[in-house]
Amino acid sequence: MNFKKSLMSRAVLPDDLISRILSFLPVKSLLQLRCVCKSWKTLISQPTFIKLHLHQSAKPPQIALISFSFNGFKILPYPIHRLVDNTSSITLPHKIPFLLGYIGNYRLVGSSNGLLCILVKFSCDSFDEIVLYLLNPATRKLSNKIVFLHESHPKLYKDPFRSWKFSFGYDNSTDTYKIVASSEMGREVKLFTSGGDHVWRNIESLPLVPREYGVYSELGVSNSVHVSGSLNWLAIRNESRYDLYDCRVIPIDQFVIVSLDLKTETYRQLRILRGFDEAPLLEPILVVLMDCLCFCHDFHGTDMVIWKMKKFGVEESWTRFIKVSYQSFSYDFPKLILFPLCLSPNGETLVLGWNGGDKQAILYNLRDDRAEKTAITNKVQWISSTAYVESLVSTC
Repeated sequence: MNFKKSLMSRAVLPDDLISRILSFLPVKSLLQLRCVCKSWKTLISQPTFIKLHLHQSAKPPQIALISFSFNGFKILPYPIHRLVDNTSSITLPHKIPFLLGYIGNYRLVGSSNGLLCILVKFSCDSFDEIVLYLLNPATRKLSNKIVFLHESHPKLYKDPFRSWKFSFGYDNSTDTYKIVASSEMGREVKLFTSGGDHVWRNIESLPLVPREYGVYSELGVSNSVHVSGSLNWLAIRNESRYDLYDCRVIPIDQFVIVSLDLKTETYRQLRILRGFDEAPLLEPILVVLMDCLCFCHDFHGTDMVIWKMKKFGVEESWTRFIKVSYQSFSYDFPKLILFPLCLSPNGETLVLGWNGGDKQAILYNLRDDRAEKTAITNKVQWISSTAYVESLVSTC
């Protein structure tokens, strides 16, 4: 009897070791393990464990392929390493349908820490209404609906997608998620905080007009990117001097980043590249690669050049990061619809989103200077995509 007790006591692991071991498991397994015992259920539900697991799960990055239909949408998470290793034929593992109970137009606003912000416009009687949701595809949890109401127009009779743009980000200082709505020309900005009083607050208007049009812009979705606790837009410093609808007449050094700090809810302006008087043929864009803010622009119609801000907020830290040669593509394609999505963990393969006819991706091998399209075998349209990480983060 004593011998058995001794063995049992030796088999007990310290709580911190159990926590660390469990943090490496996928969300699906953790949801099942909550039923093992009360202590494990409590552990897996603790905010400290959720943050530890989030840190671990970020190691194998994923992308979320999003397919929308008239009555809902499907989320298809896919690991980057599988995408890179199986370029000739990709079969997506599963479909996760979320039907919200009414017919509407769906848009993906953004992704952060495993949460997706979904924008829905639906018609009811004689007016249009905007509703947003926070969705965790891994836990299959959906937040209560977040209704967007404008003070002067509680019911939006005109198409609201054309007058309001939405952004999504995470405020690490308060561990909250924030949705930012900016009116046309950025004259009015409203902010919603998760877990708060469920009120859209007015904050300071944008100091410059964001470039919210072009091929990369979606109706209702801002062209902003989220990085280091901030939302960032591209704008023009001396906009009155240029035809803003023709980027070919705007030198690159006239572009500026308007950055909204989600902690202080204040703006600052960051210069792109000083003394760079080249005017791009195609619309420049902002993206986030390997947790760094990046500026992408066309160079003489022959290459896509990506600059990285190595230390966020430090203008002197801009450095040329990646150069993609269009000549490396073995097939014809419109350059206008390419945009960087993510970089493989080894830094050798750049995944480019391609809003072309087949809605698929292009993999650009930096070492071999070679590009090829993916081939998804189970006929799923790549309508929208975003960098994604599986997590236990709550949607509340």
